[in-house]
Amino acid sequence: MADSILPASDILRQVLEEYSSRISIDSGSKLLVSDIDIAAQIAESTKDIRTPYGPTITVATRGSGTQDASKIPSGVQVSLEPLESLTPKMDHFTHAVFAVNSEDPKVVLEGLRWMRHALRPKGIAIVISLKQGSGEGKDGQFMLDLEDKIKYQSRGKVSTLTDVLEIAKFERGKIRAMEMRSSGPEGVEAQVVLAMKWDQLTA
Repeated sequence: MADSILPASDILRQVLEEYSSRISIDSGSKLLVSDIDIAAQIAESTKDIRTPYGPTITVATRGSGTQDASKIPSGVQVSLEPLESLTPKMDHFTHAVFAVNSEDPKVVLEGLRWMRHALRPKGIAIVISLKQGSGEGKDGQFMLDLEDKIKYQSRGKVSTLTDVLEIAKFERGKIRAMEMRSSGPEGVEAQVVLAMKWDQLTA
């Protein structure tokens, strides 16, 4: 199965298996995710604890892009909502799972800030950034890795995805970063960051 799923989904599968006790997804969890592929992997990874009531998954859609909801198994509580319509749901989600690739760092930062506001206190964020490496892409165009973009745009003041999460106001002591590789003969490397929203009431 690992060869047939997308690298970010496979990385997420590994994260959910290895850090299940820390992440603690259960039937009452409310998850905000970046795309339908991430939602499908969460549905697969949580099938043993699923009930008719949850966990619930909300896919934050952007722009006019379409999301193929047919990838989600029947019986999963999933909804697709435009990001801008989720404003009333601040402090609502128990988990947020975002896969980011080579987007503009400003867009990534905006998304991570929104993620923090959407999470409940002590909510868990999982961010997966696939490493493509800076260089010439398959189509002959020069590609710049996300972390290299971050360094360039910040003029060296910010160098890692962990730094970006700190700017998004996740507390440094609640952030853990690691390197992982997807399964299969052509494993793709990724940076994975786990973060917790700071609970000011118990800080």
